[in-house]
Amino acid sequence: MSVVAEAAKAPANAPSARPEIALARRLAPTILFADNEPFLPSHVGISVLDAPGRSPSAPLDITFEAGISRVVEYAIWWDWDIQHLYELEHIWLKLDAEDRVIAVEASAHGGKFPMQRPDGGLPLLDGRIALVSTPGKHAFTVSPEDQAKDRDWTKISCGELAGHAGVLVNDMFAAAIGAVDAEAHRAVKRYLQARAFVPMFRFGKALDLADLEILPWPELAAWIPGRVHAVLAEVRAEQPLLKAVFLDSGDTLVDESTEVFDEDGYVIQANLIPGALEMVEALRDEGYRLALVADGRVRSFDTVLGDHGIHPHFEFKVISETEGCQKPDPRMFEKALSGLGLSAGDAGAVVMVGNHLERDIGGANRLGIISIWQSWSHKRSRIPANVDEVPRYTIRTPGELPGLLAEIERQMARAIHNPKIGA
Repeated sequence: MSVVAEAAKAPANAPSARPEIALARRLAPTILFADNEPFLPSHVGISVLDAPGRSPSAPLDITFEAGISRVVEYAIWWDWDIQHLYELEHIWLKLDAEDRVIAVEASAHGGKFPMQRPDGGLPLLDGRIALVSTPGKHAFTVSPEDQAKDRDWTKISCGELAGHAGVLVNDMFAAAIGAVDAEAHRAVKRYLQARAFVPMFRFGKALDLADLEILPWPELAAWIPGRVHAVLAEVRAEQPLLKAVFLDSGDTLVDESTEVFDEDGYVIQANLIPGALEMVEALRDEGYRLALVADGRVRSFDTVLGDHGIHPHFEFKVISETEGCQKPDPRMFEKALSGLGLSAGDAGAVVMVGNHLERDIGGANRLGIISIWQSWSHKRSRIPANVDEVPRYTIRTPGELPGLLAEIERQMARAIHNPKIGA
């Protein structure tokens, strides 16, 4: 068994003979989830505090008010929050000398709050502490009415903001989890965006924490980094992503009308199309692999793209002068694929962005590459001459490309998550 697979195994349930585990199980709260909550917790780490001090599992201080003898801390683990990979929320039961619950606190959005009914009583269900969990986000409140106060923000969080945080790496686990690359963050974003939902505010799904794996917090803390890596490995293996972005240069990145040539015909100066540099930087920040696939002369591209800081962002470059052919010759696109370690079978997960219907769009379409026409320039024909020149997608400016690529990947993710979409 691999190290990752071994780490991903659920930790064994702590022996029931451990008194702190037996106490926590006996007093375990019930959590009420929305009827369409997609993510339920799986493990609970227990700490029992005999004196005020710092929480073992959260950057929060635990206080002892009058009559409190000890506090049972439940650190509750989810693989998923609707906005990021992994979630840790908390409930603190405050006990008197006879181990009766006399006060409750719980976490919400990084804070710690008292859980008390308006009449001052404890939130109970069948004699047990019962708290309500925010759909998708899992912050705790006393009642469904409290959840309704943030209904609009919860809907946004579960909808348009789904996945926005990627892989959560907080200070507690940063060293053990290590660096997470941009592509991994993007894979998690797309995974969660495909699972965006409209939350229901009927909380009929009850979960007894006593039914989960309960173990001492240090054991759960030791397990968490391996679990994060295991879940991330599963997502990266299953989540479809675009494997490369091919970009043309002239009137795609560079404004050809501003080109200045020397006596030998080399471009020595040109302006970028507004937003082109920012677009390329955004794609690199998202972990896309970029290749330049362009007709022209090597020195011209080195000068212009180098002057504007774009050149280093390309992992591979295919330029017609070097190849002895021009787009739409398939050799231009095939060279870009092979240069990135891809094959013809990967073409359906590659996009070609260009301004020329015949060369960029026609050449890409004939190889099964996803074609994106940037219609910014009016210099060339804007009417396809044949079916091969009909672009799959059209954008007007470079700034539209990152959003379009995200939507293409979301469509790919939804087709996996819900096969009927692609039927």
